[in-house]
Amino acid sequence: MTHQNLIKKLVASTGAAAILAGGSAFAGDYGKAVIDDKMPIEAWHYCDVFDMNTLYSGDGFVKEISWNGRYHGQAVSQSKDLGAQDIGYNNWQHRRFRLGMNVEFANNVTLKTSADISDGSGSGTGLTRGPFFNGWDEFYIDWEPKGEVLQYVEIGKQKEAISREYSTSSRKILTVERSHIVNETTDMKPWGITAGFKFFGMKHEFGGWIHGLDDNEPLGNWADFDSRGGFSYRGEVAITDATNFHLDYAFTNNSDGLASPQGSAGEVESSAYEHVVALGTESEWGRLGLITDLIFGANREASGVIPAGNDTWGLVVLPYYNITDKLQFVTKYAYMAEGREQRTQRFGEGVPNLQNGRSRVENYHTFYAGLNYYICDHNLKLMAGYEYATGDVIGAGTDVSSDTWMLAIRTYF
Repeated sequence: MTHQNLIKKLVASTGAAAILAGGSAFAGDYGKAVIDDKMPIEAWHYCDVFDMNTLYSGDGFVKEISWNGRYHGQAVSQSKDLGAQDIGYNNWQHRRFRLGMNVEFANNVTLKTSADISDGSGSGTGLTRGPFFNGWDEFYIDWEPKGEVLQYVEIGKQKEAISREYSTSSRKILTVERSHIVNETTDMKPWGITAGFKFFGMKHEFGGWIHGLDDNEPLGNWADFDSRGGFSYRGEVAITDATNFHLDYAFTNNSDGLASPQGSAGEVESSAYEHVVALGTESEWGRLGLITDLIFGANREASGVIPAGNDTWGLVVLPYYNITDKLQFVTKYAYMAEGREQRTQRFGEGVPNLQNGRSRVENYHTFYAGLNYYICDHNLKLMAGYEYATGDVIGAGTDVSSDTWMLAIRTYF
């Protein structure tokens, strides 16, 4: 075929297509010419970037490799009255910075890792092991057999999840910080084994734990069996279509509060209390939700003026309302009978002229109100909140109160 004939055929074909497409247009039906409706192009949204974390996907023994990470930063402005002292601070905190890898294998086995990153601004905890790696936040193997009774088995460094607030990941908590009674009674993330079951219409989890860490390892804070251990139980049941009830219990071997579970280990990840019980509810009625916790702690380790064997209790009442699909209003009342102030008061430690960043307090009440704006659901959100706290310093009879404003940004992959 000559070039001239080829050009004629292309022109004729183009003209025919234009006539066919324009036929309906002349009849008044604009835009109905369809070139190819079998491969529609989906519109891209900037939130899709949070799903772009898969590095490998296949059908072999290794099914998928993906990376994960989170960054939480927040501005905190606090004024605090401690007796005659009027103290406070304004600070930006790199609250959390973590990176990790997930490797999914055949037979529903997944290795999940997450490391605290040392950036020199307070994001890491414990011993700093290098300019980048601070230590493992989580490092465990998860197996989900897909059975009717046994739901999962997890082995490694993981959360000993007691109470609704603590069992909820920091990626998805509804307030900038958890309640004081929750942080007072729960542990960090020890090494252990958990198994989840479902029977008699309830969800159950049993766990066994090693509460000490080896801080001499440059590549991670591994379990130290020279420390003491403990065990835990979690149960959950639906009591209505809208409400779940939970009962959690954790035991830490601290000899009635007289000995540290740390033993001869380098670090400790346990609760300060020998026994912790939490019971409460989680409800949702359309746009309205409610989370409650009633928490008891018995036989505390000695800390400052708090004697060994001390008991405490507290409660959390957290209602929230989804104003729109993206905007959420959250309030919270929490009470702690006795214990140590936690965040946000913890931010003040090391700040000049703030000598009592974390007082030992009693009859401690906190009131919180805030707004959450979900730009890309929990993957990217803004949080703003105000907290008023009031109580007494243990053994001193001194009033303590604080006003705290918080503005936070949270993101994760």
